[in-house]
Amino acid sequence: MKFNKEEIREKYKDLFEFSLDLIYVNDLRGNFLDANNVALKKLGFKRDEIPDISFIDLLDRENLMKAIKVTNEIRKTGKQSERSEYKLKTKEGKFIYVETYAIPFKKNEKIYAVLGIGNDVTEKKLAEQKLRESEEKYRYLFEDSPFAIILINSKGEIIDSSPAAEVLVGYNRIDLQGKKFKDLTFIHPDFLPMLIDLFDRFIKGEVIHRIDIQLYKKDGCLIWANLQASLVKLGSETLVQVILHDITKRKEADLLIKEEIQKLKELDQLRKDLISRVSHELKTPLVLVFASSELLLDVFKDKLGEDVLELIQMIQKGGERLNLLVDNLLDITRIEYNKLKLEKELTNLTIVIKESSEEMRFLIKERNLSLILELPSNIHIEIDRLRIEQVITNLLLNAIKNTPPNGKITIILSENEDWVEFSVNDTGIGLTEEEMSIIFTRFGKIERYEEGLEYIDIQGSGLGLFISKEIVDLHGGYIRAESEGRGKGSTFIVKLPLN
Repeated sequence: MKFNKEEIREKYKDLFEFSLDLIYVNDLRGNFLDANNVALKKLGFKRDEIPDISFIDLLDRENLMKAIKVTNEIRKTGKQSERSEYKLKTKEGKFIYVETYAIPFKKNEKIYAVLGIGNDVTEKKLAEQKLRESEEKYRYLFEDSPFAIILINSKGEIIDSSPAAEVLVGYNRIDLQGKKFKDLTFIHPDFLPMLIDLFDRFIKGEVIHRIDIQLYKKDGCLIWANLQASLVKLGSETLVQVILHDITKRKEADLLIKEEIQKLKELDQLRKDLISRVSHELKTPLVLVFASSELLLDVFKDKLGEDVLELIQMIQKGGERLNLLVDNLLDITRIEYNKLKLEKELTNLTIVIKESSEEMRFLIKERNLSLILELPSNIHIEIDRLRIEQVITNLLLNAIKNTPPNGKITIILSENEDWVEFSVNDTGIGLTEEEMSIIFTRFGKIERYEEGLEYIDIQGSGLGLFISKEIVDLHGGYIRAESEGRGKGSTFIVKLPLN
């Protein structure tokens, strides 16, 4: 039966001209007979190409079978029962998705063509495909994740749980689905009120950080789990994704570490108390020994034999050394209890260095060393004189002990706008990188027993430089050591702020 394009066009004039949908006409064999501009533009064809286009050529096998089924339905019943969706190939080889409904054309009660009205649903279809792929990917991750995952809706009901969740708590997903999380017996009751509060706040959009909670496994075993939550959109529903992983071993390790730290703190406190008590207890008898030996030397020196005098002098030297050790231990105690206080006053640092050096003259001469002082006439600075004298003495003693006979020690003092700097340089044993890393630490005594180092005085507690650093730090300054290595001497530099 011949198709009358003009008759159809006239009848559906407004539809062809103003519709935003795809309008096309094809015979029962699928040949295109007419189409509106929207359809031609979507498919990429020109109007004069319509006679050469077949609906069948635009379909793959799956969609072709669907079109044949619809055509047969129209032939048998005279109408299409529901809309059809087709994947159509454009002239450029791309694809669009069209949802259509066919209106049959009849003449003498016989159908000879159909008018199709369709709308482009490509974006919707692609979005659905993307969502489906995303859901499939999520399902894959959900099922294979090593972490326990539980999905909860906005009502607090469990929608699903991963296999790892079954392993974590011992309950399968069927046991959990449909239950409200607040009714779960495996959540430790101490943590349930907090979880309910956090869930309500999270649903309202508040950011919630991960937390540690305790859970009961099905067998009654109590475990620790780290919990973090995020929102995921599956289809049209937004769910709370709860991720849990077992941190029981970590918690046990943390607890063990805390217990050990507490023991160490107790031991450290015991050490502090012991040093403080012993130091104070030693101070009184030491004063008696020291005073007695001095008295014997002053009063009875001429009446005592040479051997007795030598013994008394040994007692006095031992007492001096022991007294210095006790003083250092008392300073350590003051430092550890933050009781080492400074009494600053404007002081001429040049004089302090000269006087401290003069007190060391006997030791310097005894070891046949030369001492060079490069000092300006006056440098005044706010310091605790006694404490800075202690620093200078410690640095000089350190240089004397570590410098071989015929060596040289140089003390240099200078200042600029902000700082006063003095250094103690020696031509002694020098320091390695490792030694420089420990010399300012508590009991950071360096033991050297190498061949050729017999001249070194190895006596000492290793407290002098540590105390010196603490004193300099309290003054707002800093101290450092420099050395080019073994046998190349060392330099100790102290900087003190003028203001």
